[in-house]
This record gives sequence, structure tokens and C-alpha cells, in this order.
Amino acid sequence: MYINRVDIKNKKIPNWIFNIRRVKFDHIDYDETIPHQHNFYEILFLEEGEGVHLIDDKKHKVKNNTIHFLSPSHVHQLTLDDTSKGIVCMFKEDFFYSNNEGKFFLDEIYLFSNWIENPVLRFDKDAFKELKNILNPLLLEFEEHNFRKNEILFSYLKIFLIKVARLSVNLKSEGEDSKKKILVQFVSLLEEHISNNYQVQFYASQLNISSTYLNQIVKNIYGKTVSDYINERLILEAKRILCFSPKSIKEIAYELGFNDPSYFSRFFKKQVGSTPIQYRNSLQK
Repeated sequence: MYINRVDIKNKKIPNWIFNIRRVKFDHIDYDETIPHQHNFYEILFLEEGEGVHLIDDKKHKVKNNTIHFLSPSHVHQLTLDDTSKGIVCMFKEDFFYSNNEGKFFLDEIYLFSNWIENPVLRFDKDAFKELKNILNPLLLEFEEHNFRKNEILFSYLKIFLIKVARLSVNLKSEGEDSKKKILVQFVSLLEEHISNNYQVQFYASQLNISSTYLNQIVKNIYGKTVSDYINERLILEAKRILCFSPKSIKEIAYELGFNDPSYFSRFFKKQVGSTPIQYRNSLQK
């Protein structure tokens, strides 16, 4: 079955990587009531609300004081009563690497992973108020045009996610611990060896598990193979270097373990849709 993959529209920021707004029902980005996927991460912070949120194959009744976490790999369908109140925070993975933070952080906080039995977390009034007190200034900062705005936005978002992760420790299913441990170890190994080892078997052997089991975990979590995950992390590293370093394409290729710079350029274009040079030039516009 074809699932629509959607993006939001921001006329003020066409190539957006971060967005936050009040829950509203007059936006025309896409129809939330039709099953779809995002190409971004979403946090739905609901103070009050009624409705149904279908995430993958599970229906969640919308309740007050809840936070819904959606990764790009989730398929979801949302129906909300028009009296619902809350905040929607959206960001792309690029928002993290542009602030010099790796994808490891998103995996470590354990909020957006597909294996979570319940991606909808409910908090008591005091905890929810504490989290709201972080989101409100984040929303206000986004609406202003102040010096080094993105750094402030990123700091608030990171603090918010860490606070949620801390408060939600006792809400998680204990049965997920072993899979979480394997994922965190795998991501940590990948961070260490990103420039010298792309073999699935290498990571599986380091974790003392089979390649099949590692693929199964990553497939269940992200809906992709370990190889795809490694390729995406490699592209993320390449983008970071292209963004923050004046190194030549040849130097970047060698730094990332490619013996043939031409192959690196072809690999990058296949994954991103543009060559490394075109991507770098687009950042300067």
C-alpha cells in the first residue's frame, strides 16, 4: 500500500529544519486524518484534547497531559477535536548535525524509536507543567529574530528532550531494555568506526550477536537494514564536513574511508540527489 510522505510548508523559511507552533486546525500542509509519514521528527504536546491517534498498527485515545513522539519511520493518522490545545514541535535530522550533535543523541534518549510499545507518554500535572515551562520559551524564541537564534532553539529542544527522557524512565516497558542496550552499543560503535568500517558483520561480531539479529532489531526500529542505517550515518558525517570544513572533496573522501573520490561522489549523489560540490554550494546560497 502506498503511504503518503509529507513535509510542512513554511513560507518564511522554505528550507526549514526546525518549526514549532500551537496546535491549530487551519493549516493546509497536509491532511492529518489520512495515514501518512513525515520526513521529519514530531513532538505533539497536548494539554487538552479528544480524539484518536493511530500510530503504526496501534490506536491511542487522545488524553490530556500527553506527549506523542513520531519519527520519520512512523505511519500515523491523527483526528483531534477542534477544542484541543497544545504545541507541535517539528525538526529534521539536519537540525542536530548543524548544531554539531550526532544522531546518537536521538537514539540514546529513547523517545522516537519504533520499538517503544507506547510512543504516547502521559505525565502528572506537575511534571507536565515543568515540561511546558521549557516549551513556552522555545516557542517564543522561534517567533523572534534574535542573534544566534538557532543555537538557543537547539539548546531548549535538547533540554526538553533530556527532561522528558528523565521523567519517562519509569513509564517504559522493562522488556525493551535488552534491545535498547544493543542499539546504543551499535550506535556508539558506529560513531567510533564511521570512517573505517561499513561492514554489518563487524558490528554484529563486536556486539556478540548475529548479523541477522542485528538487522532484525534495526529493521524493527527504523524500518531499514543495518547497511542502510550505516549509509545514512556516513552521509550525515559527509554533510557535516561539507558544511563546517573547507576540505576538498578528495580529502573528505579519504577521511571517510573511500579510496576512490569519484566513487564517493557517486555514492553521495545516489543517497542525497546531488553531488558533494552541489550540496556544499547550496549551503552558501
